[in-house]
Amino acid sequence: MSAHTTPTSSCTTSSVYTVSTCSPDDSSDGNIPSEDRHRDKRPRATVPYDQDVIRNFETVIKLHKQSDRIAEGVEYLYEAAQTLPRLIGTFIQYDRVLVDGLASDGKGDEDEDNNDAYGGDMKWNMHWQVRYNFAVIKEYLPGFEEHTEYLRQRPDLITKLAKWMTTVAGKARGSDITRIKASAFKISKFTDPALQRKANRGFKHTETGRLLCPVKLLADFDNDPEGFCRKVYNVHDDRPRVAGGDWPAFMYDMKLYIPGKLKPGFLKSQILLDYFKLVFTGPASADTSGHQTKVKGKPSISRKLQIRAVVITSIIYVAALVRFVLNAQNEWADADGEWDGWDFTESVMTCMLCDTAWQEELTEWYTERVYGGVSNDMSASSEPSAYELCMREIEAEQRERAALVGDANASGSQ
Repeated sequence: MSAHTTPTSSCTTSSVYTVSTCSPDDSSDGNIPSEDRHRDKRPRATVPYDQDVIRNFETVIKLHKQSDRIAEGVEYLYEAAQTLPRLIGTFIQYDRVLVDGLASDGKGDEDEDNNDAYGGDMKWNMHWQVRYNFAVIKEYLPGFEEHTEYLRQRPDLITKLAKWMTTVAGKARGSDITRIKASAFKISKFTDPALQRKANRGFKHTETGRLLCPVKLLADFDNDPEGFCRKVYNVHDDRPRVAGGDWPAFMYDMKLYIPGKLKPGFLKSQILLDYFKLVFTGPASADTSGHQTKVKGKPSISRKLQIRAVVITSIIYVAALVRFVLNAQNEWADADGEWDGWDFTESVMTCMLCDTAWQEELTEWYTERVYGGVSNDMSASSEPSAYELCMREIEAEQRERAALVGDANASGSQ
């Protein structure tokens, strides 16, 4: 993921330890009592690992409050985990990605042969999901890449990490959805005040119905908007198909769209671009009124993570969130009627795998429009903001206090 700059970590490491792993012959001695295995003098392989890094992994998955994570010096790991869905998407099987990724890590080009087990073609199947997503996890989760060999010996920790990543990803998605909801009426350019209530959207209303309508069915929709929406909403027997592989109109720049062609204009709508800016660079950058107002608050995701380029999975991530905001569902769900988010992701990513030039053109188009200029939030200076510096001070002070308490307890027990 060379398009991104890896976030730096405030964590410091010290002692390096080793973990013993049984030689291949030991695997057949599962019935040997533990004391006999302990006395076994056969050579064992050792895997070096940093005790502090592993301890931080084991600590962060247990802490639910930010104050506790800061006090323990592991907030950086939580922030890194929040980054992942914004880079690889929301439809991720973290357990499968970690297990299969660790199993194939380091095999290089030989890993290509494993694609046969998943279908053996250029379809966005589990092989490609594991390969792509595992690479991002290694890059963005501090300490993970250096400990892949050790983590292969810790399936218990991998299971817990996968569960924790899934939970954190859900919270990050919820935060982004909340941000999108707040600006949905304005960015989507709704005209009916009734659409301020999410429950009135989707195919219950023709405005949102047209945005959600598959672009190739727009002519049918425009011939009878009410009838089209009614058939979809009521799941009529002769309803139009609105599935994950039927890309909706809101994702298209209709000035570029050519009837009968699905590539021109796809993922280039002003609505989708504005929502993308809202999520990654903040409300000011998504303001299409021409007013460059300064928005107070925390730094944007792009500034905080030093992101300067767009990847295709980030675009798909935002597109999925926007579709949810446009529908009438009260709570997030992977599916909405016949539309399925996993199918949507698979359909788009399969096309991008088969046409890398198109993928590169799309990401360059977004990068230019999102990061091409200097905005209020993304200044030319890479210096940390006052907020960022203050948070570092707070974390350092809380770590110092925790260390003093630990030393005092240790002295008292002697």
